[in-house]
Amino acid sequence: MNLRVQAEEDLADTLEDPDGFGLPIVLIAPDGTIIDKSANDPDEDLTGQILYDTVVTNPETGLDMIAHNPVVTLRRSSLSRVPAAGEKWGVRIPITPDPAAATVLHMVERAPQDGGSIGFLRLYLTKAVETQ
Repeated sequence: MNLRVQAEEDLADTLEDPDGFGLPIVLIAPDGTIIDKSANDPDEDLTGQILYDTVVTNPETGLDMIAHNPVVTLRRSSLSRVPAAGEKWGVRIPITPDPAAATVLHMVERAPQDGGSIGFLRLYLTKAVETQ
């Protein structure tokens, strides 16, 4: 088997397995379409890996610091629609790394990082600001 094909298939275990790193993800497309099921199996919830904190460089000091902006990594083949650069997507993720935790709405902050050669997609998020 081709190594890239095998790597993409292995994402089902490394990114999506709820007994591993997989957590429920709900995508909200710019047109309001909700994507909460896997395109590979419509009976399965959409799951992916969530890193809740990222390292960023402080522009004033040049030092690394922790930012509380989550990064979601999803398997491309599990998406019925893939977010594109410039689109405004919403993403609901658990507030803590517990699949049963309450969810909170985030927005995709910048263009998705597309690992198309291996089959994954990274979404960089910022917490949505609710207006009244």
